[in-house]
Amino acid sequence: MKTLGEFIALARAKPDTLNVAAAAGNSDLILSAFVKAQGLPVARVPYRDIQQAPSDLAEGRIHLLMSSYATMLPLTQAGKLRVIAVTSRKRVAIAADIPTVAEAGYPYLGLDSLIGMYGPRGMSMALREAIAADVRSVVEADPAIAGQLAVSGQVIDLRGPHEFADGIKQIRNQLAVIAQTLGLKAHQQ
Repeated sequence: MKTLGEFIALARAKPDTLNVAAAAGNSDLILSAFVKAQGLPVARVPYRDIQQAPSDLAEGRIHLLMSSYATMLPLTQAGKLRVIAVTSRKRVAIAADIPTVAEAGYPYLGLDSLIGMYGPRGMSMALREAIAADVRSVVEADPAIAGQLAVSGQVIDLRGPHEFADGIKQIRNQLAVIAQTLGLKAHQQ
């Protein structure tokens, strides 16, 4: 199968015969919402160690896997797996020919994970801005850093503290919609 549309068609043509899996966390929630929203008759396979899932995908024990590009990379490079879409908003440099999920027609599957630096509550904005500027200058000054991140499918997005906080808020809002789709409710203490 070469596209998400082909997977959906196959799942509907052969109900209850396909297995799907996702890395724990946001990917698991997004895949669960996708399966529910599409009404796909597939079985979800949980993994304690997601590192086993790419091998299971290559062997045909699961049929769709949502995980990091880095997890898939060795088997993708060996020609045993095909990445059919990336969940980032932008295509990744290492796989520029692979469409984003939005380009594939499933924008709600997209989620940019944010990796950042956190500090204690009450940290001054001046200190936050200074740290962001230092990180930006180091990454921009050393192309090897960007190269190492790109190899694993990472998209570099050097944000300041305000933009980073906005990104976290966007992710939180997107996950709230997914939780609602899945009928999940916040735990009340």
